[in-house]
Amino acid sequence: MKKHLKWAIPVLAVVVGVIVFGYLKFFAWNPERQKLAMINDRNITVAQFDRELAKVPAPFQEVFREEPKQYLEQIIMKEVLLQEARRLDVKADPAAKGEDVDLSILQNLLKKEVLDKIQIDPKEVAEVYKQHKDQMGKKSLAEVTPMIEEAIRELKGKEKVEEYVASLKNKAKIEVNEGRLKDITAAPPSTNTKEEFNQAMKGGKPMLVDFGANSCMPCRQLRPILKEIEKEYTGKASILVIDVYKYQDLAREHRVQLIPTLIFFDKGGKEIYRHVGAWDKESIVGKLKEGGAA
Repeated sequence: MKKHLKWAIPVLAVVVGVIVFGYLKFFAWNPERQKLAMINDRNITVAQFDRELAKVPAPFQEVFREEPKQYLEQIIMKEVLLQEARRLDVKADPAAKGEDVDLSILQNLLKKEVLDKIQIDPKEVAEVYKQHKDQMGKKSLAEVTPMIEEAIRELKGKEKVEEYVASLKNKAKIEVNEGRLKDITAAPPSTNTKEEFNQAMKGGKPMLVDFGANSCMPCRQLRPILKEIEKEYTGKASILVIDVYKYQDLAREHRVQLIPTLIFFDKGGKEIYRHVGAWDKESIVGKLKEGGAA
């Protein structure tokens, strides 16, 4: 009996291991089965989240991976609206194809349930005309009424749509798996510290500092360019990225009002140029060379 147990136990352990691995691979580790959120009786999986996010252009995609809850909220609201559209039997336009089908359904739902129900009081039109008569030239109320009505309808439509969407969300049963949401959250790109900034100012090399933030899209568009320049000018210039929200004192000290702001310093730490907004690599390199970067 003991002889049989010697080989039976290892075999059993292998079998159990295979079963556990199979379960993890096809269930626990399978993004198609990993529930990220539930809206009423429908699930949003990690795989579905990834497919939706893949449609988003960079650098927005990277930012949403760092703050997935923000994008998950959009997916949830889309699902809430689509469920309501199915309940009311709202269809897409016949010409809609592929990914445009859902968009068409949502547009038709909001048109049917919100936009078509907006009423414009002639008194509102007259009041707007009275307030902005100087900007109407010599046109009469009758001539500009269609334009004013459209402006009022657009303003009211936005408010009513927000109210409608909020009411649907409040009625829906929404559950978010916060633990799994945390698991798929990507780490934001690193930025430089105040200490590194102070050391670079005394380093005796030309310096470029990008005052920005990870949540700023133009800032994120600059990052790959700055990484290339940093690699090409290693030992010749210092390239830093300072988060203005983390180091507000540095932003104030250097009078940063908009982001991204690129500030160029010479070898002595004196500011020689600044540029607000995204910029191309050639222009950035040109300014670095003017500052003494060989």
